[in-house]
Amino acid sequence: MSTLVRAFVLVVSGALVGVAGNAARPHGLKVAAFAPPTQCSGAEGHAAAEVLQPSEATTLCGQAGVVIADTRPAPAFAEGHVAGAVHLPCDAGGQAAVEALAHFERAHTILVYGASTDDARAVADSLQQRHPAVRVALLGGGFQAWSAAGLACASGPCNECKASNP
Repeated sequence: MSTLVRAFVLVVSGALVGVAGNAARPHGLKVAAFAPPTQCSGAEGHAAAEVLQPSEATTLCGQAGVVIADTRPAPAFAEGHVAGAVHLPCDAGGQAAVEALAHFERAHTILVYGASTDDARAVADSLQQRHPAVRVALLGGGFQAWSAAGLACASGPCNECKASNP
């Protein structure tokens, strides 16, 4: 058997063993192409994230190591958002997601909100899985509750997002 044929057999058999091993793992890597979700949906089987009401959440504002993440679509974020929030829509993908996730590297607490409490739950669950040592909480009632309570809001597009959103 020639060296080229033996190399080919070795590469193919190694690939097959790798694919089989990946398939056998409960949380193996997905082989199919990634398709970001078109809408946020709750994650089944995960512990429920802590829910903070707006009056409780205000104590987190301005603290070092606290990141506030808005999961609503860009137009809703531009219309109004919690002052200091970063935009992290549930359908973020590619470079925009990488840049948004960089905000959480040094966080000890992440407060996540959407239009309602449930709108942000899937993103909060995902962040808790990615950062198990970080406290992840949901804003009870979402942005509507925050705004209705007369708490600090800002408007305009996400400053950090401008580079990734032409």
